[in-house]
Amino acid sequence: MSPLPVELGDGAILRRLTMDDLDETWALVQAERDRLARWMPWVEGTSTIEDQRAWFERVVAAERSLEGSGVFVDDAYVGGVGLMPDSYGIAAEIGYWIASSHEGRGLVTRAVRALIGIGFGEMGLHRIVIRAGADNPRSRAIPERLGFTREGVARGEGRGSRGFYDLVVYGLLEDEWPPP
Repeated sequence: MSPLPVELGDGAILRRLTMDDLDETWALVQAERDRLARWMPWVEGTSTIEDQRAWFERVVAAERSLEGSGVFVDDAYVGGVGLMPDSYGIAAEIGYWIASSHEGRGLVTRAVRALIGIGFGEMGLHRIVIRAGADNPRSRAIPERLGFTREGVARGEGRGSRGFYDLVVYGLLEDEWPPP
């Protein structure tokens, strides 16, 4: 059973996606396509709603996965946040994006905080990683705000519509959470 949904406050909720969310999610990806494509490699490969449907079918079927999760405000989809564990259940990566109209409200920070708690608490992870574009200060602010350690720069590891870019790698260990 999934540990979601989680109330994030201010009418926001983090919950798993369902097939009923496909059209709304696709519409938001389309509206934000140019902005997202700069940082997200999956955007260029998701050129039709059928591409999006294939991803939805995979993540919805994976009942224990938190990869296919979304932030909803007053029942409207406003962005994606996911926790992707490795095959050994030792470490996981968190990824996220939010609609431009909802930036700066702390929604992603609250959603990531909830996933960290689930990852370390309920899933028994040892390590959580966030990779953020070196030139994406909004994205980098989230792990910095949540007490992650900047571990280094993975040169050319990110790929978006403008080509390859450097990713700043942040790590957090289970005994570092919650921060003092």
